[in-house]
Amino acid sequence: MSSKSKRRPPKHPAIFAMLWVCRRSVAEITEFFVSKGIPEDSIEPRMHLTVYRADCLLPGLRVGTQTRRERIEAAVEETRFMVFAPGGIVAQPHIDPAKKSVGIRLTRRNQSIEAIQALRGQMCDLETSEVIGDRQPSTAWKSCFGPRQYLPHVLLLRPGSGVDRDLTPLGTSFRAQIRTIEFDRYDVITREPPGDGLRTPLSAYFDSP
Repeated sequence: MSSKSKRRPPKHPAIFAMLWVCRRSVAEITEFFVSKGIPEDSIEPRMHLTVYRADCLLPGLRVGTQTRRERIEAAVEETRFMVFAPGGIVAQPHIDPAKKSVGIRLTRRNQSIEAIQALRGQMCDLETSEVIGDRQPSTAWKSCFGPRQYLPHVLLLRPGSGVDRDLTPLGTSFRAQIRTIEFDRYDVITREPPGDGLRTPLSAYFDSP
């Protein structure tokens, strides 16, 4: 294994709360992008929305995956395309979307936000001063761990998709052709750092939705 592939093990266990896009919506989104000439292998097959993440264990959660059915519909009309790069929420001349991951963010007006924030609130309530220390606790739109601003989003395209620099026409067509995106499964994944000194990929901790 090359030195570039090695990573330092995380200092703490990690927690991810994730909503999975249902198979029907994944198929519909895939069909849309293929019709626009985007290679299917550039389309993310495991589309999900991260509700919450933490870099330490929280009280009441056991190591492993806790799964339940959770049906939430997001209105595509209230989504906007974004590039997964610093400053990628709005178009930037120095960012080429074709070379980056691309997805959608949900606006605060989206009909799904109330349900998503209810799930997020359940996780935020588990934070205690004993585990977060002097950090500011997470809120509906602020995160104690990772990026400070919480931005509900779904990654759709992997780097190398070949999309145009101007995502506006693609976003307009996407919102016109797809009405809703449905989430049908909610996972809370708690993992321990592996003992081999290498960070285990997140995909090793859950089944394909």
